[in-house]
Amino acid sequence: MEKDPIEEKSREQKNFDKWRKSLMYITGLGLSIEDKKKIETELEKDFEDYQCKRCEKWRDMLMRNSPIVTFMLKSLEEAGCKIDKRHLQCKPCDESRSGGFSPDHGILLCQNRFFSKKHQEDTMVHEMIHLFDHCRFKVDWNNCLHHACSEIRAASLSGDCRWTRELRRGFFNFTKQHQVCTKRRAILSVKQNDACSAPGVAERAVAEVFESCFNDTQPFDEIY
Repeated sequence: MEKDPIEEKSREQKNFDKWRKSLMYITGLGLSIEDKKKIETELEKDFEDYQCKRCEKWRDMLMRNSPIVTFMLKSLEEAGCKIDKRHLQCKPCDESRSGGFSPDHGILLCQNRFFSKKHQEDTMVHEMIHLFDHCRFKVDWNNCLHHACSEIRAASLSGDCRWTRELRRGFFNFTKQHQVCTKRRAILSVKQNDACSAPGVAERAVAEVFESCFNDTQPFDEIY
C-alpha cells in the first residue's frame, strides 16, 4: 500500500518542527521566557505520550506472548475475574511506585517508571496477583493482615525479588535472599496504606502472616 504523499509531508513537517523547537530550547537562541516555557510544556507532553504508547505496546505484547502473564490471565478467568487490556491502564506516577491495584479502578501501570519490558512484566504480574487474591478471598484492603498477606505473595511470586532486581536496588543477601526481599518489599507497600501507616504496624502485620502467606503459591505450583 502506497503512502499518501500529503500525509507523509505533513508528518515530516511535524518532525522537523519538533527538532527545530528542541534545538531552540537547547541553545536558547531567539527565545523569550514565555516561548521557553511553552516549548518545555510541549516537550514534556511529547515525552509523556511516548511513554504511554510504549507502555501500551509492551502491555499488549506481554498479554499475547508472556507465559507468566498469559498464565495469570487464565487463572484470573478461572477465578471469576476475567480481564482484558482495558483493565490495565498506563498512567504517569510519582517515584514511590511502578504500579498499583484498586478494586474499583483495576490495575495501574506507571508508564514513566519502567526501565525495561521485563520490569513492566514483573509489575503486571505483581498487580494481577493482588487482583487474584481479591477475587479469591474478597480482601479487605483496610485490614493490615489481609493487605500484608497479598503483598507478601505478590513480592514473592511476581519476580520482584529475583536476585537481578535486588542487585539493581543495591541489596543482596547470601542467605535467604528471597525471603528477606519479600519481607522488605511487603513492609514498604503496607506502610503506604493509610490504615497501616502508624509506626510498627506494617512490620507486625507482615511478621504475623509471613510464613503462611509466603508458602501459599497459588495459582502457581511453586515460586516463579
